[in-house]
Amino acid sequence: MSVAPVLPVPEELRRPGTQPRRRRRNPVLALLRPLAVSLLLVAMPAAVVAWVLASPRFDLQEVVVEAGTPRISAESLRAAVAPFEGGNLVLLPLASVEAAVRRNPWVDAVEISKELPDRLRVEVTERRAEALLESGGGLVYADEKGRPIAPVEDPERARKAGLVVVTFAHPQLSPSEGVGGALEVAGELGRVQPSWAGALSKIEVLGEQDFRLHTSSLRFPLLVTRGQVGPKVRRLMELLPELDRRYPAIRAVDLRFSRRIVVQPEAS
Repeated sequence: MSVAPVLPVPEELRRPGTQPRRRRRNPVLALLRPLAVSLLLVAMPAAVVAWVLASPRFDLQEVVVEAGTPRISAESLRAAVAPFEGGNLVLLPLASVEAAVRRNPWVDAVEISKELPDRLRVEVTERRAEALLESGGGLVYADEKGRPIAPVEDPERARKAGLVVVTFAHPQLSPSEGVGGALEVAGELGRVQPSWAGALSKIEVLGEQDFRLHTSSLRFPLLVTRGQVGPKVRRLMELLPELDRRYPAIRAVDLRFSRRIVVQPEAS
């Protein structure tokens, strides 16, 4: 007895409602899935941050100082940063570290960088002393803008280093402009007569453009105007033999006039 094969019903002969039923997605699950993904994305970074802030692996253990300078030793820099050691490096405020390093008056520029997980790198540049200023009966180092740096402990050593004392005839004169002008006229003198400039001991600021130069190479000070030192000094060098013959003592020589050199002899 043979069984006839069952043939599929053609698409056009199917009765309505005979299509296969599809399972409907649960709307609650559809909403929960992206919510769970979002929570996971938020929770993972938060867990990492919490671990970094709590783990001793990120505690400051090593301070690397690039190179000490003559007045800023590597040991002094490490001592300034020492209070921050052991704290979390990620939370360490670099502004506080910089403020601690800048307590040394010789510090000019500071560069501080974190090297995770536990290293801090500190690099400084030293302020350069260009002159000496009189202050409170003593001397202080000053930079090229006339800003005081630190008291001078050994004035003789500072002078031997080539630093010149700059004083002001009037208190209303600006130290920033006065020191800059004094250094400029010293440079003018050095270009025409280096030995005189090398023996400069003091420069008095008389005004915005006028200065009195004291050098041990001459037995009298020079009154000069900024920007006119070179030509006048050359003329004075020609006249020195005559001045030595004519005047046993000279109080000052004024080079500020355009067509003449004024000699102020000492009163007999």
